[in-house]
Amino acid sequence: MHKSNFLILCGVYLIVLLFATVYFTVKLIEKSAVVSFKKLYSAYSQALYATVYEMDGDTGCYLSVDPNVKSDITNCERFYKTFATNLKVNKYCKNNSLKNGCIPMYKNYIVNPSCAGFSENMMNRYDQSFVMNDNSSITLFNMPSNVIRPIFAVDSNGKLMPNRSGYDLFSLVIIKNSKGNYSYHPYLTYCLPQEKGGIKNLQDVFK
Repeated sequence: MHKSNFLILCGVYLIVLLFATVYFTVKLIEKSAVVSFKKLYSAYSQALYATVYEMDGDTGCYLSVDPNVKSDITNCERFYKTFATNLKVNKYCKNNSLKNGCIPMYKNYIVNPSCAGFSENMMNRYDQSFVMNDNSSITLFNMPSNVIRPIFAVDSNGKLMPNRSGYDLFSLVIIKNSKGNYSYHPYLTYCLPQEKGGIKNLQDVFK
């Protein structure tokens, strides 16, 4: 084989190997992010139950999918303060979460006006964020600014890639049923971009 052809083949092989390595690394990170979210979901559920208990069963911060239960957002600020104490928080950003290093820049942001609380401007500049000891983070849904809702985004691996909805970024909506029980809605990308191939429902995390 001519030396130049051999070098070309070696170059092609190295390029293919590089792309394969990157591809499988990305897939491994994505899978790890979902596994991390599964653990976080359990931790956030426990934190929710503890907060409800500490607030005597009436948090004043929940949405309802039951026509017999009225949504309530009148006490969300106090709820999240209590909720945060039940988590291992390492850092808090009252605003400017991107600039202050609490969250990364995400691949895409929601553009629907009814979901403006998770728009690029709100997430990066106005929404409050908490960073946990494991570097995961939560970002509170504000709409309008400084009006906190019973919705927050969970980044299961913090600043690590892929920083995409349904891969390492999920939203948790706090709901209350007619029996007074609190939980998170099973739809995990509410007011987040619908990324192709991303997980959208809780059942897909635990299948």
